[in-house]
Amino acid sequence: MENSIFKSKGRVMKIGFIGLGRMGFPLASHLVKNGLEVTAFDLNPNQIEKFIELGGKNALSIQEIAKNSDVVITMLPGPKQSKEVILGDDGVLANIAEGKYLIELSTIDTDTVDLLYHHAQQKNIKFADAPVGRLAAHADLGQSLFMLGAKENDLVELEKLLLKMGTTVLHCGEPGAGTRMKLINNLMVLCYCQLNSEALVLAQGLGLDAQKTFDVLTGTTASNGQLKEKWPVKVLNGDLSPGFDIALGFKDLTLACQAAQSTGISLPVGNLVRNMFQLARHAGKDGQDTSSMTDFWAEANNIEKIRL
Repeated sequence: MENSIFKSKGRVMKIGFIGLGRMGFPLASHLVKNGLEVTAFDLNPNQIEKFIELGGKNALSIQEIAKNSDVVITMLPGPKQSKEVILGDDGVLANIAEGKYLIELSTIDTDTVDLLYHHAQQKNIKFADAPVGRLAAHADLGQSLFMLGAKENDLVELEKLLLKMGTTVLHCGEPGAGTRMKLINNLMVLCYCQLNSEALVLAQGLGLDAQKTFDVLTGTTASNGQLKEKWPVKVLNGDLSPGFDIALGFKDLTLACQAAQSTGISLPVGNLVRNMFQLARHAGKDGQDTSSMTDFWAEANNIEKIRL
């Protein structure tokens, strides 16, 4: 039988998944629901327990995942964790066999993704970066989008696997291109958080009805996906639980601003919004959804919190 990412000489391929956070858990869960053999590693025993209840397996270490998997997928909080997990002495690349796949789903910086790719090449590992687009709610439903950076000859196999977790795979270029695209995507997403919040707080201050304001803003070209899809189910519904934590939003803005600085690109709005997120963090908003920037600015302006 022809080798593929799912079967090799008739043997079902083994998937290792590292990182069962807010996005990682539903992604890994959909792999299991779609009939794949998935073993996961996470530092949170509660997440592992829930994953086992769904039919997944658990590993006691990263080494165990790397040694026993044909494909290793990582979904981690940021560059520091990705480097530790993948490049560490007991990490993925120190234990994975040649010819296997390593797929990095985390949102990291360009230098880190290039470093991971370089080390993977040295070990003859098929590396791809495929950061996730759309909301956590989409991940729950298996409707994620993946921004894929990969070699052309790996595309067919990688797309088959990624489509077990989502609905859309967009090939952005060579390894590293997915990460670069994700930084651009999240720059826009997070700037919308600030702009949406300013608009809604101003409307409240001017005495406008919140529902009518929302209807107008989502019915004209002022609309954006964050406002239309996320705001009514999160902050405007009083749900501040983190689909996308403000601390992680600040991290992603920082990565985008650093990428701009390293390439000599001026990013005035991005840097300003990054500072706004830092102010919200200092006000105790870590652990809340990025949409809670609206609450932050309502509080800063002594305006009643906006709810639909």
